[in-house]
Parts: sequence; C-alpha cells; structure tokens
Amino acid sequence: MALYTLTIAVIFLYIFITGFHDEGNLIATIVCSRSIEAKKALIIASVAQFLGPLIVTTAVSTTIAKDIIKYSYLLKSGENISLLILSGILGAALWNFITWYYAIPSSSSHALIGGILGPFAIEYGFHSINFYGIMTKVIIPLFFSPVIGFAAGYIITLIFWKLLKNAQPSVNSFLKKLQYGTMFLLNIGQSANDAQKGMGLIVILMMIKGNTHNFEVPFFVKYIAAFMISFGLLFGGFRMIKSVGGRIYRVRPFHSFNAQLSSLLVVTAATLFGAPISGTQLVNSSILGVGARERPSAVRWQFAKAIFAAWITTIPASFIFSSIIYMVAKLL
Repeated sequence: MALYTLTIAVIFLYIFITGFHDEGNLIATIVCSRSIEAKKALIIASVAQFLGPLIVTTAVSTTIAKDIIKYSYLLKSGENISLLILSGILGAALWNFITWYYAIPSSSSHALIGGILGPFAIEYGFHSINFYGIMTKVIIPLFFSPVIGFAAGYIITLIFWKLLKNAQPSVNSFLKKLQYGTMFLLNIGQSANDAQKGMGLIVILMMIKGNTHNFEVPFFVKYIAAFMISFGLLFGGFRMIKSVGGRIYRVRPFHSFNAQLSSLLVVTAATLFGAPISGTQLVNSSILGVGARERPSAVRWQFAKAIFAAWITTIPASFIFSSIIYMVAKLL
C-alpha cells in the first residue's frame, strides 16, 4: 500500500515536472516577440493550464491506460504494478532533468512513453507491449504532430502574409491582442493533453486496486493534476522561454501569432481525438514552419538539428534509464 501511494505521489510530481519542463514553450514566442509581458503571460497561461485538465475530455488518459501495455499484463502484474510504473516515471524524470539542465527542448511525453515501456519489457518481454495501439494512437501522433505543426505554420504564415501584406504597422497591436485568446486556448488544450498522460497511469493503478472502473478518472485526480501542471509552469517556465522563443527564429508579433494559431489547431484536434502529443515539439516545429515560409536563411537550423536529435533519442534514453532503475529496484 505504501508503494502504491508513493507511486501516485511521484506521478503527480511528474505532472509538475512536465509543467516545469515543457509548458513554458507554449508562451515562448509571445514573450520573445514582446506581444505580452512575460509575467502577465505566465500568470494567464497558468490559469489556463489549471482549467485544461478539469474541463477537457479525458480521451488522452484513456489512450495511455489502454493502448501502451496490454491489459492482460497489467492485470498479471498485480502488486508489482506500482514498482513497474514507478520505475518508468523515475526513468522519464531523470531524462527530463538532464534535458532541462542543458536547456534542450525535449519532450516529456516521449520520455514518459519510453519510461513506461522499459520495466514491462524487462519483466514480461516485448510481447507485453501493445504494438498496434502504441503505433496507431501514440507513436504516430507523437512523431507526426511536429510535421503537421511545421506544415500548419508554413501555410498559416502564407495565408496571413497575403491578407496583411498591405496592412499598416498598427496591425501588430491587433495581433498582440489576439494572442491573449490563442495563448489561453492553446494552454488549455495542451495542459489537458499533458496532464492526462500522468492521469492515465494513475487510472491503471487505481483499476488494478479496484478503486475505479472503466478507465474513469476521479475528480480529485483531475484537480491535483491541474494544480501540479499549472504550478510547474509558474516555477519553471522562464528557462524554456529563453531556450525556445528566440533561438530558432527571430519572432515578431506576426510570427508569434501564426505559430500560436498553428499549434492551437493541432493541439485541439489531437486532444479531442485522444492522441497524446508533445507541446514542445509542436511549438518548435510551428516556429520552424513560420520561419521557413518567410525567410529560410534566418532560421537557426542548427538548433533544429538539436531538437531533432532529442526527438529521436528521448524514447530510447528514457527506456534505458527506467529499465536500469527497475532492475536495480528488483535487487533491493
């Protein structure tokens, strides 16, 4: 029982880490383009982050609970389920700490998936993994959402460039005001998507213990998750703002608005359909798309290479970390 309670507490802590590590990316372009003052943006975004898990459908948490590990192996694990999931979370958290320390905008979502897979693969073999579910509902959305984000950023920039090419400079003031809305909605959608990943793991634990049924998320789980991701953003957002906002492309209000709108459209669709995606990778790719459309030579593609490297290494790295942690824990 003590390990069960500890594991749930650590999952909530991981949701906090996600807010700390990832969610600052969602307001990076707004702050660096000086569309909204940093403290004001952080407070508004944190309010939206709190609301997201409470008001948005829990389809993503269901995907995490049902489509990563085969349910028969979840049931088979019995009392060991807490140690399996705890090891997975710790492996993902370790990778997050490394990338946060070096200000590399990697994905907590990727880390969580890799972290959970490791211990189950060690304990039951790779046939315990729901490969169909994880490919169709997890891996494909995670890896293709940045591609879609890039395309959306490129296309939306093209559209608004044509619409506003003869506009007066005062249009920037209008675009700044619009970003209050896009920022608020984007943070609602992405916080729901990110917080639900941890909520899905709590649902697994509670179902094995008989404390919930039919993948239903209890309200207190939603409330604590909302609190944790919101305060994670408040405490850690500025570091990732500095990392992302101006290092990929020099953004002005026009670019920031296009990147925000692109990300918002993709996040909304993914969250409603229950597809877990990475806000970090999505926002970064949207900025790349915006910059590629306007002035490709000004895009810092070397930073994009670092993002891509983190993109393809995060799942294997967190898989290895969580596997090692689980094997050591089994020996203790």
